[in-house]
Amino acid sequence: MSSLASLLGLWDDESFASQLFWGIGLLGLVLIILQAIFGVLAGHDGDTSSSGSVDMSGGHGGGGGVVSIKTVSAMLLGFGFGGAILEKNGFSTGISALGGLGVGLLIGGAYFALMDSLYRLRSDGTAVLSEAVNRSGTVYIRIPGNVSGAGEIQVAFGGRLQNVRAYTRGLELPTGTAVRVVALHGDQALLVEKLS
Repeated sequence: MSSLASLLGLWDDESFASQLFWGIGLLGLVLIILQAIFGVLAGHDGDTSSSGSVDMSGGHGGGGGVVSIKTVSAMLLGFGFGGAILEKNGFSTGISALGGLGVGLLIGGAYFALMDSLYRLRSDGTAVLSEAVNRSGTVYIRIPGNVSGAGEIQVAFGGRLQNVRAYTRGLELPTGTAVRVVALHGDQALLVEKLS
């Protein structure tokens, strides 16, 4: 209890600008932790892109220039903690904000570049999506019926089990349904039907 009181005392000793920097940095950290927990529990990182649509490949879509929630969270973390550290070292609020912005952009840009290169590797790998045709798999995320929206299946091809965006022409396919891949649906998705 005394450690909490001492932490609160330290918080009270900070200027409003410093409290704001720390708050923004902590918000970024909490968002990153929540996204990591969601990724572990849900098994994928269904990130939301800046266009408002959910991109199941982490919001990067193979390098399409989309900024994800994770990138923004990394920028908030860098801006907040960078600004707080600069102000703590005697820099003015304006300089601290500019420095924090620079740190945030650097961390966010580095994260985006890393994820972009990883997703590009994933799309340029040896596994070709057409290898999944005529294979059976399991619905991982519910697939809406009548090609009205995408879900996700787990299917083994290219030497490993992979999660792939999928559509169906038939009725909705709930999670856990056994399916067969019947065709490609565009460049990045599969068309499936329920196994009889």
